[in-house]
Order: sequence, then C-alpha cells, then structure tokens
Amino acid sequence: GQVKKQRKIHVKIPAGVDDGAQLRVSGEGEGGVRGGPSGDLYIVLRVKSHDFFEREGDDIYCEVPLTFAQAALGDELEVPTLTEKVKLKIPAGTQTGTYFRLKGKGVPRLRGYGQGDQHVKVTVVTPTSLSESQKELLREFAASGGEATHEQHQNIFERMKKAILGE
Repeated sequence: GQVKKQRKIHVKIPAGVDDGAQLRVSGEGEGGVRGGPSGDLYIVLRVKSHDFFEREGDDIYCEVPLTFAQAALGDELEVPTLTEKVKLKIPAGTQTGTYFRLKGKGVPRLRGYGQGDQHVKVTVVTPTSLSESQKELLREFAASGGEATHEQHQNIFERMKKAILGE
C-alpha cells in the first residue's frame, strides 16, 4: 500500500531564473503504481517583484532622482545594483528621462556566461518650496538666458475670484 506523508526537501534555485520557470526534481514525486519508482516533482517558480528594480529578461531597470543643479552642472552618484553600489557619472546638461547603461550589472544569464545590463533612468525633480533668495537667483538665471518668467503671485482665493468674475 501507500502512505501519505509530508517532508521537506532542499532544492537549489539557479541564478537568473524568471517568473514561471519550472524545475524538475527526479524521484521526488508520487510513488509509482504497484511498487514502481516514484515520479518527478515539478516546481513552478514565482519571482517576487522589487520596490526599486524592474526586470525585463536579463536586464534591470531603475529610476534615480536628480536635483536641477546636478542635472545642469553634472555630478557623480552612487547607484545601487543587485550586488553593490557603483558610481555613475552624470554629464552636465542631462535631461529628465535620460537612460544610462551599467554593462554587466543585470541578472545572470541562466544558460550561458555573463549578465544582463542595468539601465538607470534619471528624473529631474523640481523643488516645491524655494526661499526668496533662491527665487531671485532663478529669476536672474532665466533673465540671463533670455527667458521671460510669468510667476503667479495670486493665492487660490484671488484666482477663484478672477475666474468667477471673468476678470
């Protein structure tokens, strides 16, 4: 006869597996009919998502915020990878949405040598609260480049009044 029992087995998961991959463990399935050999156990893997990294194949994508000064003047950032932090040089004049590639910093290839790449997208973050001296410096900056600034000095009540009265 057959007896049902549970037991734990240790399975080595190879680096680089993706969601939905199957592992076969020989002889760990259900017992065979009439004393025959045990079948195979198939394990379907589900890869948990990450808060910072997104995966596409062997490549990893992430997004890093930059200040206006870092984007305009250039800087060197420490960017996390899967294994360590690396320095990434940001050239002067970098625009929001620019991607930088860190070669070989992605997921290890499952059947083969090497690793995928890590792609870092930079996003320039606009400050929400500026001191009066910072505002003045930005006005000077805009004026020196020939830009006209049309600042809004009205509070919300003044804007609503203007919208209702059609002024």
